Amino acid sequence: MNIPSIRPSPDALLNPCADPIFKILFTNESKESNQALTGFLTDIIGKKVTNVVLQPNELSGEAITDKQSEFDINCRIEGKIVNIEMQGLNKDDHFGKRAEYHVAHLLNHYIKKGMDWNESLKTYQISVLNFVFDKGEQNSVNHYFMRNENGRPVSKTLNIIFMELPKIELLPDDISLLTPAQMWGKFFLYAAIPGKRDFIEQLIKANRGIAMAVTVLKNISQDELNWYHETRYWMHVSDMKTMKNAAERRGLKEGRAKGLKEGRAEGRAEGRAEGRAEGRAEGRAEGRAEGARENAIESAKNLLKMKLGSLEQIAQAVGLPQEKVLELQKEMQQ
Repeated sequence: MNIPSIRPSPDALLNPCADPIFKILFTNESKESNQALTGFLTDIIGKKVTNVVLQPNELSGEAITDKQSEFDINCRIEGKIVNIEMQGLNKDDHFGKRAEYHVAHLLNHYIKKGMDWNESLKTYQISVLNFVFDKGEQNSVNHYFMRNENGRPVSKTLNIIFMELPKIELLPDDISLLTPAQMWGKFFLYAAIPGKRDFIEQLIKANRGIAMAVTVLKNISQDELNWYHETRYWMHVSDMKTMKNAAERRGLKEGRAKGLKEGRAEGRAEGRAEGRAEGRAEGRAEGRAEGARENAIESAKNLLKMKLGSLEQIAQAVGLPQEKVLELQKEMQQ
């Protein structure tokens, strides 16, 4: 397959936050890739991990009507089975339910008929999230398992670990203040940013697993096909965000129209008080619409910065007129 070069520069590195690159990084058939995966698991689980063996990443259901599970990375380590995900979007705010299903499905898949319960493997669902899952929790890496109302665990067999990258991005770039797991978060965020190369070098010196990951990333960044996969992924994410914003705008528009209609009817009875409420609702709706437009402009700037697609493609992806995207491009070039 002849893939035209879309690599920004000869020394540019792929972005491990892109789902396909994340998978390749940790499943590449090399010693360095296995060592990087081993280091990542050790740091995020908090216990020394050895003998990591990759497993099939697609598990069928027990019946044809069951929901299947397809993982980014599925592996076994001593006494444990692990699913690892890179997740860019929290579709319909249901990722917690999805994680629960995945960890339960994984355990069920590896428990065989006749096994003693004490032979059950500890099961982990580890997700690196490009969004905030729990706004009320300050920690950037959180470990969840079943507990009673007093906080006592059932058996710690089912484990869910979330790393929230937006929270890690807010942490200072000071190696001495970061946990090993947070170092990985900084690596995922900064690996593809040229201006962060010096900090990545500090991470390499402080964390052997990250050093191995950087070695793998440099190797796979030589393959133009991987750049093609990354570009398609970001276009897909942009499309999904655009569709979500468009749905929100449609919902706000429909809600406003309905609210105005109902408000007028009620206004005949309630007069100026209802009119003031209607005005406030209309103002909030207009504010949300303006926020959606600002999100689209920010997405367009990011795609232009990464040179992902033509002006027409970017305009279609973010839902802006092509003239506006051209205007943004000119502003960024000044």
